[in-house]
Amino acid sequence: MRRISVALLTAAATAGLVLTGAPSSSAAALVKSCSTSDGGATGGMQWDWNSKKSMDVALLLADTDADSNWVRIRLDITTGQGDRYTYKWHELRDGNGSNKTWTTTATHDDGIVSARVQVEDVHGTSPQSTCYSGKAYNSYY
Repeated sequence: MRRISVALLTAAATAGLVLTGAPSSSAAALVKSCSTSDGGATGGMQWDWNSKKSMDVALLLADTDADSNWVRIRLDITTGQGDRYTYKWHELRDGNGSNKTWTTTATHDDGIVSARVQVEDVHGTSPQSTCYSGKAYNSYY
């Protein structure tokens, strides 16, 4: 299962590079990811720091189990004030084997010291399993 998860995440990451607004190709090798312990979801991020307060980020998500669950991902940052801030969830409800990439620019007035993703496997409205990727630290600090 782990090899399948990594392959799906790699495919999603590759797809993210061709989307408008995706992190630059120099960020292609920079991926932080995790897989839920129940094997249902794999997610990660690619990023490129713009400044102390801004980053381009691609959120990569794959549903990796044939169950009735759906999966979601969000960006989780630590601000320049040391506070934790989480962005909105991005959901994938297309079932096992599906994957999706969302690209955006994340900003925070207090700065972004570090960023990671939170990934969940959800049944109905109840999270079944969650994981956090490793943190990416802002090179402008």
